[in-house]
Amino acid sequence: MTLLKSRAGLVAFAAIGAVIVLSSCTCKIKDEQKAMINQLRADEKQLTADIEKAEKDKTRINNELASREGEVRKCTERKNFVQDKLNKFPDMWPDWKVTPDPVPVPPPPTKMKR
Repeated sequence: MTLLKSRAGLVAFAAIGAVIVLSSCTCKIKDEQKAMINQLRADEKQLTADIEKAEKDKTRINNELASREGEVRKCTERKNFVQDKLNKFPDMWPDWKVTPDPVPVPPPPTKMKR
């Protein structure tokens, strides 16, 4: 029985000792560490805002680029059309028949009476 009491006392003593050691080793943040954490959080917010702004700019630029590419495509089509017509210059539109305007015939000279 004394062995049992001594084991119980030993376990109780170890448990009390562990509680004292563990409670005295609490992790405390220093002021410098807290300031650094706050600075890192502010930097993170700024970087997140910069990323969002860059994504908006990218979307705007992509839309503008698509618009400009459409303009270039239209201009190229017009240029090709004109270039094709210039290559066929004398007969640009073979399916269009021009009817010449009638040439006015001057009236015959009349003799004047004297």
